[in-house]
Amino acid sequence: MIKWFCLPELLSLFFLVLIYVYYHEKNAVLTFRRRVFHWIFRLSIFSMALDLLCANLLARPAVVPQWVNEGLNELYFILIVINESVIALYVYDLLCEHGRRKRDYRLAVGSLVGFNAGFAAVALTNSLTGALFSFSKDGHYTRGPLNKLGYAVMVAELAIALAFYMRNRAMLPGRVSHVIWTLPPVALLLGGLQFLYPEVLLNGTILTSAVFVLYSNFQTCRVEQDSLTKLGNRPALFEDISLKVRRGFRFQVVAVTFKTLGEINCQMGHNAGDELLVHVAEWVASLPHCTAYRFSNITFAAVFPFRGAGEASEKFELFRTRFGKPWRFGGTELTLSVVVCEIIWDGRELEPSTLVEYLDAMARPSSASGSEWIRFNSLAAARMERRQRLESVLRQSVHDDRFTVAMQPMYHCKDGTFASAEVLARLCDYEGTQLPAGEFIPLAEQTGLIEDIDWSVLEKACAFCASHRDLPPVSFSINVSVQQFLDARFSTRVCECLERYHLPPSRLKLEITERVISQDLEKVGRMMAALSEKGIGFYLDDFGVGYSNFSMLLRLPFESVKIDRSLIAGILDSPENRLMVRSLISLFHSCGFTVICEGVETAEQCRVVEELGADCIQGFYYASPMEPRAFSACLRQAPARQAVPAAVRAEN
Repeated sequence: MIKWFCLPELLSLFFLVLIYVYYHEKNAVLTFRRRVFHWIFRLSIFSMALDLLCANLLARPAVVPQWVNEGLNELYFILIVINESVIALYVYDLLCEHGRRKRDYRLAVGSLVGFNAGFAAVALTNSLTGALFSFSKDGHYTRGPLNKLGYAVMVAELAIALAFYMRNRAMLPGRVSHVIWTLPPVALLLGGLQFLYPEVLLNGTILTSAVFVLYSNFQTCRVEQDSLTKLGNRPALFEDISLKVRRGFRFQVVAVTFKTLGEINCQMGHNAGDELLVHVAEWVASLPHCTAYRFSNITFAAVFPFRGAGEASEKFELFRTRFGKPWRFGGTELTLSVVVCEIIWDGRELEPSTLVEYLDAMARPSSASGSEWIRFNSLAAARMERRQRLESVLRQSVHDDRFTVAMQPMYHCKDGTFASAEVLARLCDYEGTQLPAGEFIPLAEQTGLIEDIDWSVLEKACAFCASHRDLPPVSFSINVSVQQFLDARFSTRVCECLERYHLPPSRLKLEITERVISQDLEKVGRMMAALSEKGIGFYLDDFGVGYSNFSMLLRLPFESVKIDRSLIAGILDSPENRLMVRSLISLFHSCGFTVICEGVETAEQCRVVEELGADCIQGFYYASPMEPRAFSACLRQAPARQAVPAAVRAEN
C-alpha cells in the first residue's frame, strides 16, 4: 500500500531531478527570473523529498516520537505553500515584463506575502488547534478542517495571475499566453484528483508539471536565447520592441558594443573573452527594471520603461560611468573601448523594424579610437538616412563594378626612390561626387560588401601593372578584409589573379590588420605561410591601433610593419612619443622587419622619422593618393635617386 501511495511522488521527484541535471548551465547569467527558477527547483525537490519522508513516517508511527512527526508535517505544509508562491512570483514577473501596470505587480507580490504569512500562522499553531491535521493517541494521522487550505491559496494565486493576464493580454507574447492557458488548468485538474483520491500523493506531480511548463517555455528557448549568456537574442529583442510599440508602451533601449573584443580574444584567449561577455551580461541584467539581451556577438542591449528624459539620462549615465572603469576578467583588469548608444520610443511613428535598424547602425563600432557615446536625435536620424543611401550606392556599385583605384607611392629612404605603392579603393556617387573612403569603407565592412570591393581592387591593380610594364617594377600593396582573408579559396584566387596578368608574386604585398588576425590566428597563420612560400609579402597595417601583440607578430611571416599615423602625428611635440617610435623601430629592426611610417605630412616629420630609422615613408609630404595615370607620370618623373616631395613636383 505504501509503495503505491508514494509512487507518483517518487516518479515526479525522479523526473524533476532529471530536468535539473540538464538545466544547470555554467555561464548562464543569473537574472532575477532565473534566480527565482533556481529556487523553484530547489524548493520543489526538497518539498517532495520531505513529503515522501512524512508519508513513510506516518505509516510507521512508532519509528520516531510524535512531536517529530508533527514538526515535519508542519514544515511540509509551510514549504509547499511557499513553493506554490515562488512559482506564482515567476509567472507574475513574466506578466509584468511586458505589462504597464507596475502597481498590479506590487499588489500581487504583496498578496503572496500575505498568503504565506497567514498560512504559516495556521501551520505553526496547528499543534494547538488541529486545523490542518492531528494525531490520535495511538499515533494515527487525521486530517483537520483546514487541511486543504494550501489548495485554496493555490487557487487564489492562480486567480490573481488570470486577472493580471486579462488586463495585460494584448501586450504579452504568445509563449506567456500559452503558459497562462496551460498551467492553471493542469494545476486545477491535478488538485481535483488529489481531492478525489486523498491517499495518493499528487502535490509533487503538480509542482513538476509547473516546473516543466515554465522550463520548456522560458528556460530552453534556444531559438530566442543566446547560447553563452542565456540572455534573449536579437529575435527576442525584436519581439519585445514590437509588443511595446503595438500597445503604445514607451521605452528606452541602451546598447553597448565592444570595439576590441577580437583583439582581446587574440591576446588573452577566447575563454577570457567569454568570461568578459558573461561579466558584462550579468551587470546589464542586474540593472533595475531592465530586460537584457545579447543583440549580436559584440553587442548587449538593455530595454527600460521610459518615464521621462531625466530618468532616461540617468540610465544612460550608468553605462557611461561603468564603462569608464576597468573590468576584471581573465586574471587582469582592462578598460574597454565601447560604443554606447541610446534610442527612445515615445509614441512617434516608427516601425519596430526601423527602430532596430537605427539601433543596429548606431551600435556598429567605427574606426575611431576610444569609446563613443551616441544618443538618438534628429541629427542621428539624418546620419542613419545618409547611411542607408550610401549603402544603396555601395550595393549598386558592387553590382556594376564602379569602383576605381588610387595609388599612393611609398618613399624608400635608403635609395630615395618610389619603389612601392599602396592601392586604395575610390568611389563616386551617381552625381559624380567623390565619396570619402573613411565613410564608405567602414560601411562596406559592416555590410559584408568589402570582400567584393577588395577583389575588385586587386584585379584593377594587377591590370595596371600588366599594362604599364615600361614603368619601374614597383611592388604594390592592397588591404585585405576579414571576410576575404578567411575565405577558404583566398590563396587560390590571389594566385589566379597574378597568373592571369603574368605578374610575379613578389610584386604583390598584402596589408592586414591585427583585427583580421584576431578572428582566427591559426587559420590566418596557415594562409599567410602558404602565400609566403609562393613569394607574396605581408605588411602589418595600422600598428599602434588596438591591442598590439608582439608574440603574434613574431609567429607570422610579415616582412614590414606600418606604424599608424596616430603615433606619427605627435612626434614633433612629444618627446615621449618620439622615444616610443624610436623604440618601436629599433625593436622591429632587431626582429628582422622593415618599418613604414604612415601619415608623414611635413618636411620636419619626414626628417625626424628618417633620423629615427624608418625604412619607408608614406604620406602627403611625398605623395597623396593619385589616380593611375597620375601615378605612372609620377614614376616617370622621379626615376631612381630622384624621388621628390609632392610640393616640389607641383612647382615644377
